[in-house]
Amino acid sequence: MAQYRSHTPDTLSYMESYLKTFHLTKHIFLEFRTSKATRTRADRLDRELRELMADERAKEVHHRTLPNRCQQGDQEMVERSDRRADLIRCENHFNFIKMHYLTHVASHVRRFGSISMYSSEIGELAHKDQIKDGYGRSNKNDTARQILSQYGRQHALEMRLQTIEALSKVKGVIVAEGSGMEMPAFSSHSTPRRDLKGRMKNTSPLTELCATLNIHYSDMMQEILRFTRQTPVDDRRLPADPTELGLLPLEGFAQLEIPVADFQETDRFQIHWARCTGTKAFCNGGPRNDWVWAQTGGEANYGDLRGHVVARLLALFKIRNMLSEAGAVPRLALVCILDPVNSSRFHIASRHI
Repeated sequence: MAQYRSHTPDTLSYMESYLKTFHLTKHIFLEFRTSKATRTRADRLDRELRELMADERAKEVHHRTLPNRCQQGDQEMVERSDRRADLIRCENHFNFIKMHYLTHVASHVRRFGSISMYSSEIGELAHKDQIKDGYGRSNKNDTARQILSQYGRQHALEMRLQTIEALSKVKGVIVAEGSGMEMPAFSSHSTPRRDLKGRMKNTSPLTELCATLNIHYSDMMQEILRFTRQTPVDDRRLPADPTELGLLPLEGFAQLEIPVADFQETDRFQIHWARCTGTKAFCNGGPRNDWVWAQTGGEANYGDLRGHVVARLLALFKIRNMLSEAGAVPRLALVCILDPVNSSRFHIASRHI
């Protein structure tokens, strides 16, 4: 919200309340802030403590019995694990300058207006486009004149493209000058598609993918067959026979890139990353399967949610239809949908859906 081009008292109060909530709950993310240097230091201290314990055991005069040695080994392991956790907990923090800057955003907006007006990014970007690129394209002789000439031509072409795009939005077609020919309108700001990233090592059939993700094979097959029945009948459709469907090669993925339009600039998109690791660990932690919004109908469905429901990612994969001449490769996601209560209507008392 701090990047909005304009603010109101309501947006500023929202921003302050969100920041206060973040500071109250930010300790949840401490385990993900372990740096490489902290892990190296924890490993070194753990190794030194292990060697110290081994030396103390070697100095003992009376030898312990086997059950006592096992009990002592378990106690030492617990002690080493606790000390490692204490060290990581002490080293992880949010005490850095950018975190403190956020507390002054609302007050600065009230005093000076939108912060984006004072950004230095525009000047730095202009220095690259206007000087560095032009110098790289010159022959290094009389560079100032060549830089100015190159930037002038580039600016004129960009203005021409923006004019063509504006005309295409108004009229729907573009008439080529001097020829009378019409071209269909187009926009350079097309919506980016959702891309799958983080491909798993091997291509496998459905049974192996279900075993890797700890998903029951019958549940996965039932959902894919339901998807197949909802798609139009053509040469790109997946087979409806469970036996043929189970033999098709699959590729599993761990990340989905979702383009989300900016709040105040709908022609610009930000990429949000949704992770789905199944039962595998993510960044030296536990498994990560993110929550996403899933569109299951039109705006008339699901009440105030307007056709969207909250769902958790269970699997991301592609199926290569080897039985089709078109060779279609559907990109699918298996999700667990939360059922909305009260027909997804706004509850006035709790102010939640």
